[in-house]
Amino acid sequence: MQDVTDLQDEAFEGTTRESLLDVVQERLQKTGKSKLISRLIYVARFIRKEQSVEAHKTFHSKIIEKHQDGEVSGFLLCYPWCMIHLIEARTSSLMSILRDTLNSGQQNHGMVEARVIASTEDIPSRCFEGWHAAFVSSGSHASQMDPVDSTTIVKDATEVNNFMRKVGPSLLGLSEIELRRKLYALESFFDDVPAPELVLALVPAEDAPTLDEYLDIFDVPLSIDLDSEQVWPMPSHPRI
Repeated sequence: MQDVTDLQDEAFEGTTRESLLDVVQERLQKTGKSKLISRLIYVARFIRKEQSVEAHKTFHSKIIEKHQDGEVSGFLLCYPWCMIHLIEARTSSLMSILRDTLNSGQQNHGMVEARVIASTEDIPSRCFEGWHAAFVSSGSHASQMDPVDSTTIVKDATEVNNFMRKVGPSLLGLSEIELRRKLYALESFFDDVPAPELVLALVPAEDAPTLDEYLDIFDVPLSIDLDSEQVWPMPSHPRI
């Protein structure tokens, strides 16, 4: 992913202050590509304990169906107190999905807090053919955890990222019955399903942006304050 500072400088140089997403998409057009597919993973903590994936599956599937013209794929993995969500879509559609999710309100999306732990633009290929959801029951009674520190967050986020991406190829070519069986008993097929305590510890980690912060970075026109705009009267420019 390109350095954010470079993209900010490029956005500021234009006649209007664009979002970083606008800059990325403009560069895409210049390279001759027809569309940009991105992958994003975020983790979240629930406002209440869940017994199944159904409520969150229904909520997220409705939003994804709304933007399905962007060819959305991915995987929602829910635990009793938290979740991991991987989304693959055109970058503009992905941003719209995140914004619609937040705008629905806490009582609808059911999340206390959510943070982006992985984001990749212009992925070479998708991990998933469609969008799927699964639930992992847990004997853990933890509903929240202290945040992981800055020395381990990259390792922990990478562990979650690698697992979620690994699930997709394993679902290819399955019949509908086989697919349901595998999603229903995910821990029987994978011995490295992330522990819910790990997910709960990533949620409050300040080294990762919240969904609001992520959208403010990439999907809101940049607001860059110059020193001269903070001073009154404005300083006169020296004559050359």
